[in-house]
Amino acid sequence: MKNWYFIIFLIFAKCAFAQDVRFAASAPEVVELGKQFRLMYTVNANASDFSAQVVNGISILAGPQTSQSSNVSIVNGKVSQNFELRYTYVVQATKEGLITIPPAEIKVDKKIYKSNPIKIEVIKGSQQQTNSAKQAGLKQSQKTSNTNSNSGLYIKTIASKSKVHREEHLIVTIKLYSKVNIVKFGNLKFPTFDGFIKEEIYAPNTMVWKSENINGEIYKTGILRKYILFPQKTGKITISPTEFEIAYRKASNKRSRSMFDEFFGNVDSESRNVISNSVTINVSDLPDNKPYNYSGAVGQIKLLASVDNSNVKTNDAVNLKVKISGNGNLKYINAPKIDFPSDFDVYDPKIGDNIKYSENGTTGYKSFEYLMIPRHAGDFTIPAFNFIYFDTQSDQYNTQKIGPFNIKVAKSDGDTTVTVSGSYSKEDLRFLGQDIRFIKNKNIELTKANQFFFGSKTFYLGYILSSILFIVIFIVRKKNIKTNKNVSLVRNKKANKFARKRLNKASGFMKQNIQEAFYEELVKALWGYISDKLGIPVANLSKDNVRTEMQSKNVDEENINQILDIIDRCEYARYAPVTEETKMDTLYNDAIKVISKLQQKLK
Repeated sequence: MKNWYFIIFLIFAKCAFAQDVRFAASAPEVVELGKQFRLMYTVNANASDFSAQVVNGISILAGPQTSQSSNVSIVNGKVSQNFELRYTYVVQATKEGLITIPPAEIKVDKKIYKSNPIKIEVIKGSQQQTNSAKQAGLKQSQKTSNTNSNSGLYIKTIASKSKVHREEHLIVTIKLYSKVNIVKFGNLKFPTFDGFIKEEIYAPNTMVWKSENINGEIYKTGILRKYILFPQKTGKITISPTEFEIAYRKASNKRSRSMFDEFFGNVDSESRNVISNSVTINVSDLPDNKPYNYSGAVGQIKLLASVDNSNVKTNDAVNLKVKISGNGNLKYINAPKIDFPSDFDVYDPKIGDNIKYSENGTTGYKSFEYLMIPRHAGDFTIPAFNFIYFDTQSDQYNTQKIGPFNIKVAKSDGDTTVTVSGSYSKEDLRFLGQDIRFIKNKNIELTKANQFFFGSKTFYLGYILSSILFIVIFIVRKKNIKTNKNVSLVRNKKANKFARKRLNKASGFMKQNIQEAFYEELVKALWGYISDKLGIPVANLSKDNVRTEMQSKNVDEENINQILDIIDRCEYARYAPVTEETKMDTLYNDAIKVISKLQQKLK
């Protein structure tokens, strides 16, 4: 039986591990003539008979070197396996221009698979630069930069369109170009996009670098942010620059001091403020011939609507669902205007959406679901309604019409409602099986005529008491304001309260036997108490000035030595074995005693 279980397990494991075979090739998009780079092929299955074609313009220096990685995981009973087999070449470009490497072939389970072709742009490359700062493309005295590609490090703001209509979307990409080794970013300041509604569509946690040919030089490029914008006003709107503080490594001009500097290279780090270009977008208003009931939608829009049941009984629920889909400012579209029958109770629509933001714009749909309850029997019609939007492709207003919807309502069992005029809404008076409304017959409180609160004895008494209360509050408030102005006095009065709070926290750590936290909290309580009582900032506290200040306030030398000794013992206990004098309960009791004594002296 055990053998059968093992065979069954292998069958299920093999089925679980079965996956689509993926065979892919990768290499830099741009390389310099004569520079080495890696050409890699990966497949996610055990394979054999790998073959790759050699093309003119690419010289193989080493390879293929084979490596593989594999791991198996079981999550909630589900077995999954990740496997990758790699073939790596070290190659060199021998001619300029665009080189296409054809697909390689590999065999998996007797089946041939082909990789994707690769296109590589080979450029001549930059000349050797003698100055190390010039080699990094930077001048040490330079503080800021713009979009000058010769700087070796710059940020560029790229807009997909420079002319749009109001509410028509555009994509803005903030991209970093670099020829230096970046260490970190700081003081990130992205545009505020005043005049636009923005949605962030790309914000990487880690930078994804690519190689690009910029004016005959290879730059590492990475997208910092990508936004979709909807202009909310007309005219010229300027997108403010992006500003970063970027730290990078550069070759040092200092003379090397040891053989290790000679071997590893002498490298310094430098930082500078990098500012992108600003971008101006020309936003034109929509044409003046706006139709009545224009919805405010801009894009390519489609209208759909349906009723879930056209044959119902009175007081049954009916749902009308309106769906607006397509590409445009879907999130900000309002519901179309619909004229419902007056004999229907109609509630506010339930709004839903499934909207995705991408470089293609805003796609998806927005829905409005109306709950209707017919109160009377009969044949009713929801008239056809329009949805008007501005089509950015045809540059004109389009109208979509849908409906009408006919609903037949039958009388439900036990329904005794009486039809009322259609001019009344659901909030107005409705007779439900009764033709006379009852007169109010509950107990009613009556008051005597010609008796008023204004001018009565109660009124004058309340006026006098409120005036006295106001004067008392004013005096107390003024006294508190005067007291609070004296910061040292306030800190002195609250010193014992704050110390007690910290001692209670230290007591909690003592009960949990957390020594490090206990000693730290106890020291903070003592130093904080001394700081508040003496009016000395914590940063300026030292044993010498504490002793001097306490002596000036006639504090006994014994008490001074006691509190400073407790602080020393706490510091010692954090880094040395616990002794009888540094036990937590001993220190805690000593701290309470000395604070109680000082409380009588320092007032």
